[in-house]
Amino acid sequence: MIYFGPGKWDGMWRNRHQLMSRFAQHNQVLYVEPIVGLRPLIRQLKQGYFKKIEFWKNVFQKRVRKVAANLYIYNSPIFIPISGRFPLDKVTWWAWKLLLKRTLHKLGMHRPIIWICLPNMLNFIGSFSEKLIVYHVVDEYSAYGDLDAKTREKKKNAEQQMLKRADLVVVVSEKLYATKSGFNKNTYIVPNGVDYASYGKALADDSPLPPDILQLPRPVIGYSGLISRRLDLALIGYVARAHPEWSLALVGEVNPVGCKSELRRLAEMENIYFLGNKQIDLVPYYIKGFDACLVPYKLNEQTQNLSPLKLYDYMAMGKGIVTTDFPVARQFKDVLHIAKSKEAFANGIVKILSEKDYDLFCKRRKIAAQNTWEDRIAALSGIIESHL
Repeated sequence: MIYFGPGKWDGMWRNRHQLMSRFAQHNQVLYVEPIVGLRPLIRQLKQGYFKKIEFWKNVFQKRVRKVAANLYIYNSPIFIPISGRFPLDKVTWWAWKLLLKRTLHKLGMHRPIIWICLPNMLNFIGSFSEKLIVYHVVDEYSAYGDLDAKTREKKKNAEQQMLKRADLVVVVSEKLYATKSGFNKNTYIVPNGVDYASYGKALADDSPLPPDILQLPRPVIGYSGLISRRLDLALIGYVARAHPEWSLALVGEVNPVGCKSELRRLAEMENIYFLGNKQIDLVPYYIKGFDACLVPYKLNEQTQNLSPLKLYDYMAMGKGIVTTDFPVARQFKDVLHIAKSKEAFANGIVKILSEKDYDLFCKRRKIAAQNTWEDRIAALSGIIESHL
């Protein structure tokens, strides 16, 4: 199996890490990190990128590294940057694919299943004698950022081509199924899941919590996941101001694109703590340290299509959850608080902090136990095998 990744393997774990690490238990998996574009590289070099350690690490880094049994990471070479203009694009793509084919040959990978996760990856199709093309849709990509109408339409057209070329399409939400299934009859809903065993282990572990969360004044109101403009950062600020007695802990990678000023304002608040990205095996211990858990998404086209991993993570720990009003949250309205205003959001946290309902704790854990990554792998394996 070849997974063409949208980002480097190292960093915050997402659904691709959970899926590929599990597929590798019974299959050989190569995760291909993103190509290097010629224009962005030239721009970076003009800005002095060649003087940075990161540049030289990329130049001399091993092309392939093994991170687990049957799981390999392919570092796309910086010395073959891909051009976007004819005829140089033909030459650079040919050279890039040739090097990857040689790697596949060395690993003994023939006629692979290729796994694609972005609509602009059409160039990866048809070059590796693949037996199956899987297109995995986890977002409404045309809703990313502040796209102008022309760029948005271009992305939609590219995705329609991808949907038609794929042998099967996997989406993570009913909303995505409604918009994608019309282009490919072999479209399936497989939501995100949870590493239930890891959360159960953390729940039963009596050892102290990580020091940086243990030292925070209680109660700790927590969020775990990507910290970006996808979140309603103004809402987080409102909660912190309305309740200065609370500690708001934000755990995860920070993406400041489009929200630098909002993030700066939050960082200046005395009761908001950015704890940084954590190793995947430590994340359950941070969530264990939350007295209430947050999913403060903005309500827009992008978040209407999501299947948030953090919902299942929080429920695996049995924690009380407050969310904004997005579709997937409504599926679990009986075990969490859905807020339709900033005041209701803060009040929902107040209710959770006084909650002493063991039945709710058990119900949340039961929902998580029915939505494990192992369940998702079983579903995906059955779908893939039916198309081979």
